[in-house]
Amino acid sequence: MTVKKFIALTAAVCAVSASAFGQVAVDLVSAYVFRGGTINDEFNIQPGFDTTAFGGAVSVGTWGNFNTDTSEFDEIDYFFGIPIPTGEDSPVSIEVGYTEYVYNVGGEADREPYISFGFGDASFGIYYGVGGAIEDSLYMELGYGTSIAVVDNLSLDVSAALGYLDPDEGDSGFSHLTLSAGTEIAIPESEYSIAVGITYIVETDDKVQEVDEDFYFTIGTTL
Repeated sequence: MTVKKFIALTAAVCAVSASAFGQVAVDLVSAYVFRGGTINDEFNIQPGFDTTAFGGAVSVGTWGNFNTDTSEFDEIDYFFGIPIPTGEDSPVSIEVGYTEYVYNVGGEADREPYISFGFGDASFGIYYGVGGAIEDSLYMELGYGTSIAVVDNLSLDVSAALGYLDPDEGDSGFSHLTLSAGTEIAIPESEYSIAVGITYIVETDDKVQEVDEDFYFTIGTTL
């Protein structure tokens, strides 16, 4: 599949899916970086779709990475999440879920259940591999994100995430610190907007995780 055909197909799927049910997002990234590690340093297109079922009791979705250098999907993920009721006045939100990372479309897969906690603008997630290359590997992430008003209808979104990795084999410790900033730009005479962002990754321990790409850029939209 060529890049032009992929973009046309993605646009058609987005228009149909977004109007029918659920939400579609498409991001263009200068490199594919996952938890501080560089998967590839090529230009990638990352479409995703998510929706809810059973009256919002379950969220399900899929996400993919299309490598424009090889003109192929080198990863497609499938996930679901279940929010745990904590009461209307509770300051804490909890979600349990599962992600399956499928590589080379139909190839080997990594399997990972998780539990995440939200505390207003802060979050904490625990992820444990139960299959594939990440089996018996523990990953934890502490995050914080907020939005700062700049002018009317324009805000600066900033976030930070500190990762801790305890692999089945190798050194454990704080793997990286991710710092991100971005904003949304409204499309004239349209209800849509384009989000642009930049991410900087700090290498905290090269024995745990080497950081090859310090910066990468993102531009995307949600339908």
